[in-house]
Amino acid sequence: MIEKMEKLFLYGLSGDAQQVLGELMRCGCVQITDPQMMDGYEQLRELMERPVVELYELEQTQARLTAAINVLSPYFEKQGLLQQKPKVAFDRLEDQKVLEEAEKLCRQVEDLQREMGEKKSQISKVQFQQSSLEPWKKLDLPLDQLSTRSTQIQLMAVSVQIPQQVLEQAVEEAGLPAYLSVVSEDGEQRYLAVLCHQSAAAQTDELLRQNGAIRVSLGDWKETAGEASRRCRSQIDELQREIALQEKTLRELAKQGEKLKLAYDSIQVRIQRAKARQDTLETGQTYLLAAWVPARRKKDVDKALSAYPCYYEYHQAGEEDDVPILLKNNKLVEPFECITEMYSLPAYGSIDPDPVMAPFYFLFFGMMLSDAGYGIILTVAGLLGAKWTGSKLMKMLGYCGISTIFWGVVYGSWFGDSIPVFVQTFLGMDLTIPAVIDPMSDPVTILVLSFLLGAVHLFVGMGLKAYLMIKRGHPWQAFFDVGLWYFVLIGLPLLLLGEPFATVGKWMAIGGAVGLILTQGREKKNPIMKLISGVMSLYDVTGYFSDVLSYSRVMALGLATGVIATVVNTMGSMPGRSILGFVIFVLVFLLGHVLNLAINTLGSYVHTSRLQYVEFFGKFFEGGGKPFQPLKTDTKYYVVNKQEAD
Repeated sequence: MIEKMEKLFLYGLSGDAQQVLGELMRCGCVQITDPQMMDGYEQLRELMERPVVELYELEQTQARLTAAINVLSPYFEKQGLLQQKPKVAFDRLEDQKVLEEAEKLCRQVEDLQREMGEKKSQISKVQFQQSSLEPWKKLDLPLDQLSTRSTQIQLMAVSVQIPQQVLEQAVEEAGLPAYLSVVSEDGEQRYLAVLCHQSAAAQTDELLRQNGAIRVSLGDWKETAGEASRRCRSQIDELQREIALQEKTLRELAKQGEKLKLAYDSIQVRIQRAKARQDTLETGQTYLLAAWVPARRKKDVDKALSAYPCYYEYHQAGEEDDVPILLKNNKLVEPFECITEMYSLPAYGSIDPDPVMAPFYFLFFGMMLSDAGYGIILTVAGLLGAKWTGSKLMKMLGYCGISTIFWGVVYGSWFGDSIPVFVQTFLGMDLTIPAVIDPMSDPVTILVLSFLLGAVHLFVGMGLKAYLMIKRGHPWQAFFDVGLWYFVLIGLPLLLLGEPFATVGKWMAIGGAVGLILTQGREKKNPIMKLISGVMSLYDVTGYFSDVLSYSRVMALGLATGVIATVVNTMGSMPGRSILGFVIFVLVFLLGHVLNLAINTLGSYVHTSRLQYVEFFGKFFEGGGKPFQPLKTDTKYYVVNKQEAD
């Protein structure tokens, strides 16, 4: 059902605003609204103004906590897949000590992270130096003694694509006093030590550059390249040992990681409350807020506000109010709310379709998937997934799995005909799984059943339209626009059943048709237009029968599931009775049925939803509702105890 909402107007002292918002957050049943919804807002705006709330500091603190958590997360104790969030009392989130302890831990993590970053940057620098020295390790000369008074050794690198002879010939033709020695070579570069006279150093360098060589500078090393490389390696090892010690410290700090998570949620609560504060009006001493409250939760609000000197009052929602929508259903219907929410929430003052829609969705989904084996998997996966995530969709799929098991038993389908095929192929025996209806040999029965259930589905939707009209004080409109169509749509099929049903059906159809002709143009002023509109309304009978035909998809998807499953089993059994055949059967069985389950679960979900959205909702549904979004503790790592008491 759609919860009844009332407007709350609250006046209080500015000094109590934070505490009052905290109590309302603890209740979790009050949606703070824009103050513009208040009567006389233009006059109030001249006397009051929205408070300036400092969110930046809170958001910066939360960003630091997030960064610290991310740094420590690799060292956190691994949690089980289905492990639920720990619980925490609301007052614990309000405790300032939580933030103080987290701040201290956060600084430690930040300092370690900064130091480790500096060391890693230093390692990268030394590794680059070491890689630069690597080609020159065979050069047995101190790198700061590569020149004398009359000679100089130049270090050059040249592509291996350039032959050594080309460089030597160029030097010889230029008549330069220089000697080229290959120090090392890899797949791309050749590394040369060029000994030349000081007087010809510049000419030699220029000549080699022109021939593709590049001058290499190794920095201010005082030892040989090999010794310098080993010193680099020692520096890297030392830095890595220091980083390892710091990682060990982080691992120890990770044991206190819950402090950071608790502080994160504490800051999150403060941010939510600060944003709610922005939707109030204040003077220097007082504040004013407007909100929506479910009528059944007013006692909780009264209790929360009883400890504060404030004045508040409730008002009924007016026709011009944009009232938020909160659905309240039992535990069996609640998961199916996700279907309606995906389409649109109902308008306030209309009707919640979920209690009526849920049984039909449950029924049609099972008929479409229609395999007991698939149903068992879907039930287990859906209910476990719902327990882990709290998802309405997962719980709904789990419930629909129960319907799938039922229809699978009716159709005698357990992963298609896998059991008879396995027994026949590998045990050499014949086995028949009992079925109430065999969809392969008797699809017409399933088609007729689909049409009958579809007709009931449509009639219920029409009945809900009539209910809304009667509820709004228009009983005659309900009779003219729905009741007369019942006569026509029930009477026409009765004509096919023979006497005495045919006679009853004839007069029902005639009476309903005449009534429609006389009433469907009642809004027209011209008598001729009234009559024409009434006659033209009879054309809608084709739309109703077209809607009924849409339910043939229930039979079609059920057959598709069974046929594909049968094909998978046939393919798996083709290699015959052997060890290899058994292995192939298992592999084909697993792959084929996983794909079939995935595809047809999606198909059943989509087409069952379509039957609700188009055929069912189209008869009565009034959408456009906006969700009720109460001020509550929307935390990430913890579940707040007694956040909302039902």
